[in-house]
Amino acid sequence: MTAIVLAMLVILAVVAGTAGVVVVGIEGRFKDRAPRVADRMARAAQHLNGDGTPPKAFQRLLS
Repeated sequence: MTAIVLAMLVILAVVAGTAGVVVVGIEGRFKDRAPRVADRMARAAQHLNGDGTPPKAFQRLLS
């Protein structure tokens, strides 16, 4: 029973995170209220779409 509840909480967290990226990052809603969060969500949305450039620290790690 505990495993089911824990799994459902994890699933709900993933859904809420995805909805946040879509609403704030891709659509640009609430950008006037929280511009820093909207910019970070937009970057995350670009990376999820495959359009973003990898950070320099990640590139150095792969080199």
